[in-house]
Amino acid sequence: MYYSHQCSYCHKVFYVYENDKYKASEMLYDIIKKHLKEYEEDHKEYKFDDGKSEDSLEIFNGMTTSSHKPPGGYDK
Repeated sequence: MYYSHQCSYCHKVFYVYENDKYKASEMLYDIIKKHLKEYEEDHKEYKFDDGKSEDSLEIFNGMTTSSHKPPGGYDK
């Protein structure tokens, strides 16, 4: 299953292919945080500053699920 979530700052869509929804949310958190740091946007973004466990849960509750790769999405 494909799981996707938007970057909280620039709104690019990131996705992973994973069978476990919670693991997918943790992977998406890591991907989005890495993206924010690489593009020097992490200090501008405040939505995902509560730590991995709390923010992964927030992603878990807001991510999109699909059996097809999201169009225009960025893979890890």
